Amino acid sequence: MIKYYTILFVSFFWLYSLFNNHSVHAQVWLLKGKITDSLTQQPVRNATIQWLHQSGGTITDSLGYFQVNNTTVNDTLKISCIGYLSVLFPVTVTFHTFMKIALKETHNTLQDVIVYPRGYDPAISLFKKVLKYKHFNNPVSYTTVQYQMYHSLEIDVIHLSDKIFDGKLLKPFKQLFIDSTAQTTTGINVPVFIYEKTGAYQIDQTNHKESYQLYQQKTSGIKNESIIQYMNDFKKPVNIYNNYIKLLKTEFISPFSANGLHHYHYTITDTSIKGAQTLYKLNFTPSNTGGNTFVGYVWVDLHRYAITEINMVTAKSVNLNWIDGIQLHQKFRFINDSVYALAANEIRIQFKLLSDKRPGFSAIQTERYSNIRVNEPIVPLARQPDRHTEADWQHNQYGRYSKDTSLDASKKYIYQKIDSLKSIPEFKTYSNVFKTMATGYYPMGKIDFGNLYKAFTSNYIEGARVNLGLRTNDGFSKKVQLGGYIGMGIKDKGPRYAFHTLFVFNHQAWETLRFTWQKDFSPLKENADELNENSLFGSLLLRIPQSAIYLVDNRSFQIQYQKFYSCGFSFNIQTITNFLSPLFNSYFSYQNYKPILVNDPNPVIDGYRDNNLSVGIRYAFKEKFIISGFHRRSIFSQFPILTFTFTKGIASKIHVLTSDFSYQKYHFSLTQQITINGIGILKYVFNAGITNGVLPLVLLDVAKGNDTYYYNQYAFNNMFRYEFASDRYLSFFAEQQLGGFPFSRVPLMYRLKWRSILSIRALEGTMTAANKAANSYDDPAINYHFKVPDRIPYTEIGYGIDNIFHVLRLDAIWRLNYLQPPNTSSFGLRASLHFTF
Repeated sequence: MIKYYTILFVSFFWLYSLFNNHSVHAQVWLLKGKITDSLTQQPVRNATIQWLHQSGGTITDSLGYFQVNNTTVNDTLKISCIGYLSVLFPVTVTFHTFMKIALKETHNTLQDVIVYPRGYDPAISLFKKVLKYKHFNNPVSYTTVQYQMYHSLEIDVIHLSDKIFDGKLLKPFKQLFIDSTAQTTTGINVPVFIYEKTGAYQIDQTNHKESYQLYQQKTSGIKNESIIQYMNDFKKPVNIYNNYIKLLKTEFISPFSANGLHHYHYTITDTSIKGAQTLYKLNFTPSNTGGNTFVGYVWVDLHRYAITEINMVTAKSVNLNWIDGIQLHQKFRFINDSVYALAANEIRIQFKLLSDKRPGFSAIQTERYSNIRVNEPIVPLARQPDRHTEADWQHNQYGRYSKDTSLDASKKYIYQKIDSLKSIPEFKTYSNVFKTMATGYYPMGKIDFGNLYKAFTSNYIEGARVNLGLRTNDGFSKKVQLGGYIGMGIKDKGPRYAFHTLFVFNHQAWETLRFTWQKDFSPLKENADELNENSLFGSLLLRIPQSAIYLVDNRSFQIQYQKFYSCGFSFNIQTITNFLSPLFNSYFSYQNYKPILVNDPNPVIDGYRDNNLSVGIRYAFKEKFIISGFHRRSIFSQFPILTFTFTKGIASKIHVLTSDFSYQKYHFSLTQQITINGIGILKYVFNAGITNGVLPLVLLDVAKGNDTYYYNQYAFNNMFRYEFASDRYLSFFAEQQLGGFPFSRVPLMYRLKWRSILSIRALEGTMTAANKAANSYDDPAINYHFKVPDRIPYTEIGYGIDNIFHVLRLDAIWRLNYLQPPNTSSFGLRASLHFTF
């Protein structure tokens, strides 16, 4: 959500440049506007625009736009269209604002009088016929599909008031643009980002093969990875014939679900005859509140009972955050007198921050298809297609895929505005500020300074600590990144630091080589969305005294190589040299090693040297991911993700590489996210590991506990860190999201949009007698004993309520066993911030 705020705030200072036209013209001018459907927000074509008291008028074009001559005489425009209520719009002599008018349907029934038997509903009959022929009309039943495609993604800032222009911050942008075409009845809408591409696509259903060939692409504006990430859900067009439709990781009930009659009311509101085709307009509305449903209509071919056009928007009662609505518009083309294929697809998502009329932004994805071939032999795509750079992009690309050229003109407008904006010096400064809010790093030329979110930390060893870091960006090199940080605590005797060098050999395949030098505490977090217990915020949420946190000082050097393949496989190989110094009592006594005691004035040893080499393979079939600069981030795969890692500890007498530990570690994990239709999303994780060798506790398999009141999805939340250890283990995490159940079924409570979550975590492990003896497991004289979950599996279960005030998640966790003292509680509450749609 930080990136959500970033694109919103960054866009504000563009607005100064778009509207500064306060002059009134005495001469005749063109009055412009757009007519839309109030239900779906889609354009109304062929609407009649007429003056009531003077001659002149016009009709709307295919996109709902119109322009008509205005004079110095006050008058009223009448807007009318078949199937809609007429609207009267007064116009004064000084009025020259872009008009945006929404028409409401009349909901009239058919003109012909038809007598049906008692209990017969023609709309329900038509709905059932569509279901009956679904197997024939559903695109997934086609053996092959081939087409060329134009795709665009546009992000606009919406609902902006012209009062914003009065602020001091945006004065440098005020004179940039004088343009009234972005004015609407709800404020100013400003485009801030656009991405276009053309290509060819093929799918062979019989062999389950898909091919895509990119021809050309172009990007301009303020790129926002968060929005692009969520728009990736729409890479494949929505299939209206499915029982459930997934949008923004939320499941919706399709209007043509097998149980659609339990969720929708259907009415026939219009008919149309196009050549040999007779079409019925079937409207649908939710039959109850609280469910994730749609409002809209479809046109149905009466001879084939196939859908020829879809126009729908999410219902007002859907359980979504920060969303004012998701609109879907699709058109189908009759191919070879046999089947209907998708010819046009548009998704429009309107994001909001506080309310519908406050500033927000919208994402508009448009696709047009040409040269469509269905159920024909696959023609292999060219291996070396005609590729062009962004500089060679021609603005008439859209025209190659559609006869409508008005959209192409709007794309030219966006590019012109963005290019002009970039030429203003203040824009770069403001952009850097908001990039810092999103990433924590402030760019200064070829170097980024940060991470500002980690500038201050605290722990009982160092006290308050200040950190300063920097890294190079792609202005320095697109292939090499240098970076690091240095930190100093008030009570510490010396600095702590980390430096890295990253080489990116291939951005598309993501092939990298990384060198890292570090002298700092071993990280208490392994994932970006975990809470760092050493942070200032984390220290405030500790459920144990700060001095009871188990810290490990670590000096290490690491080399890592990794490469990803398009088939889903990836592998990595790394070597690490560690010197680990536990800052708590460690009773490891084996060979020449003696216990490390915190209060020992004359310690024999102060740490453990470890050298190891590891090789890992990973398989993620059809994984979605984002590559941005020097980072690759996995998003989602509907298939299981498998990981296997083998680590070999290497004993050595070489001075620089001294290590006394020879061991082997095997680690396997299986994780998957499954959508269970009608219930919700199930996430599960299996982990298993074996360690062969006698090792100190810090090198064994220590279960991940949580010492804070902040919920950690990767940890056992009612377990302390370093409470359980083993050298052979099996763990299982599962979390079932139930959506709005049961709150959506309770009157009035559905308005809260709360969501339920069930979870279970279990751990079973053993430890060899040699490792127990080496770590003094059975010695009653020592004051610290870890546990081995070998009697019964450690288990905790939880029930959570998510989306409280749209950002808060609260989990109740019950620990079912291993309740012996000290300081062991069977129940705990954990809270976390959770920004999601």
